[in-house]
Amino acid sequence: MKRLFTFILVTIALFSAMQAQTMTKATPAEARAMIAKINSAAQVVKTISCSFTQEKKVSMLNDKMVSKGRMCFSNNGKLRWEYTSPYSYILVINNNQVTMKSGTKTSSINISSSQLFQAIARIMVSSVTGKSLNNSRDFDVIMYYYQNQWCAHLVPKEANMKKMFKFIRLYFNTSQTMVYKVEMAEKNGDKTLIRLNNVVTNKQISDAQFLVN
Repeated sequence: MKRLFTFILVTIALFSAMQAQTMTKATPAEARAMIAKINSAAQVVKTISCSFTQEKKVSMLNDKMVSKGRMCFSNNGKLRWEYTSPYSYILVINNNQVTMKSGTKTSSINISSSQLFQAIARIMVSSVTGKSLNNSRDFDVIMYYYQNQWCAHLVPKEANMKKMFKFIRLYFNTSQTMVYKVEMAEKNGDKTLIRLNNVVTNKQISDAQFLVN
């Protein structure tokens, strides 16, 4: 379950060392304008594909754990998040089905029967494009800006996420108004940083990408 929550940031896909504390907090009017621009850009995004690099800093260890993978997203409710190095792990959301594969072991969950997994799927898919900024039932959102970067500081409101995360930050390049970096701080002191690389939008993605064999 914890690994599944870690995927939530989409989507989830990712960052420079810029922290929200060094940015300027947006006024309510500025925040509304920033979120409106992000939402407007998200409306024309039909698909996203990219590679990603994830750095995990465990509070009790000095070393960072680095993993790599790829992500595919379709705005019809489909998402594939796949780790390729140093281990293999796949998570696919395809409409009402969540499928996870680790090695040769595969498991599936029908999210229509679980409010928890409905929330997980909703947050993951909406975070990929930044639509989670309008998700007031799951997050309180504070917007920051610095030069050509925007940062959305999300404080979880959903009960299960509140137990795990202090905050989630989505970073945007203002020229593209798309998420390019995600930062997650867990209650236990662990931190995760994900960078999205080689992002391609609106290129046709095969339905096979959203199946797990």
